[in-house]
Amino acid sequence: MNTKMKVLALALLGLAGYAGSAVAGCPSSPVPPWTSVGALGGTATIVAPGYAGTACHLDSALTGDASSFATVEDDTPTAEVRYRAQFIINADNLANQGLVDAAYIFSSSGAAGPSVQLSVVGDGAGGRLVSFIVLNGAAVNSLPLAAGENRVEFDYNTTGGTFSAWVNNNVEASPNWSTPITGTATVDTAFLGLAGATPSYLTSFAGTTVGFDQFDSRRSTFIGF
Repeated sequence: MNTKMKVLALALLGLAGYAGSAVAGCPSSPVPPWTSVGALGGTATIVAPGYAGTACHLDSALTGDASSFATVEDDTPTAEVRYRAQFIINADNLANQGLVDAAYIFSSSGAAGPSVQLSVVGDGAGGRLVSFIVLNGAAVNSLPLAAGENRVEFDYNTTGGTFSAWVNNNVEASPNWSTPITGTATVDTAFLGLAGATPSYLTSFAGTTVGFDQFDSRRSTFIGF
């Protein structure tokens, strides 16, 4: 499937389908194609307005311990050997996030276990980074997030043996990071939202919301914006 596996504004959460559609108000909980919302020691709340013109977005916050999570779950992938995804994140509320103040913002897994994880962490100078962890190839890298809304995209390609990432970058031929990977871990499930935070993060940012919107996943075509 080279067309969209799913195009979903988190603001719309499937009520009207494609990003940019209009709805009368925000739903109280995620609806298909999201399978469920999970919150343990945290909150996942749909609020208005959304990002980049949508009606609503998801606010995720953690209040518990390192096992806490506040995520939405997508089970539409099926043993995907190549998986592209993009979403908007606004982490401005994490002011002065430190080098060890980290939390996952996205994770995917398949029958062989985790495949890709993304986290948000401080850069030591008042800014924020998105870290990419490609588990089947032990590849790790971090890219800076700007103030406000950021579009984060990646291409996890086990058949081609590559992983590429774009942050606020609309040029497919020029990813911000690309690296060889090995292994065959597939993607069956994806989670978007905060999870697995470090103790330092929970001490400094308990109850602090991070915003997410316009999640889109596909098999092979570049998403862009």
